[in-house]
Amino acid sequence: MKNALVTVLSAMGERLVWLPEYDKVAAWLSDNNGKGLLLFGNCGRGKSLITRYAIPMLLRKFANRIVTVVDCGAQDVCIDEVLKRKFIALDDIGVEVDRVEFGTRRNVVVEIVNKVQDNPDRMVIASSNLSGEGIKERYGDRIYDRIKYLCYRVAFNGNSLRK
Repeated sequence: MKNALVTVLSAMGERLVWLPEYDKVAAWLSDNNGKGLLLFGNCGRGKSLITRYAIPMLLRKFANRIVTVVDCGAQDVCIDEVLKRKFIALDDIGVEVDRVEFGTRRNVVVEIVNKVQDNPDRMVIASSNLSGEGIKERYGDRIYDRIKYLCYRVAFNGNSLRK
């Protein structure tokens, strides 16, 4: 994982500062016990870099798995296309806006969590600046409970590394 983060950060002109939380993500990578991953907590701690770039890179290289990365803040996400994928990375859950399609209210996070819950061959990797309680407030008890069941959770605390 360290090499993946160094690669991503050097492409951005940045240097790696290894955080204790990264050890927990590395442990998940070596044995996830069939669970996904939820990185949550303070801004600027590397959650998006791990979710969007490092994990997809590592799963592609070492497990020959393609991870579909979803920017939850993007308005152009085709939910139906994402639901067809087996490995889904949701970056920045909590910022998405519900949309109405043909009279039906849709939320990308809720639909993906429900789909992964119903299909044990699928996995979700997610990041959020929301706390666990914030996730519960945003999505309700049912979805929060499913996320806890589906994902190994890593809290990212401390100050932002952004300059």
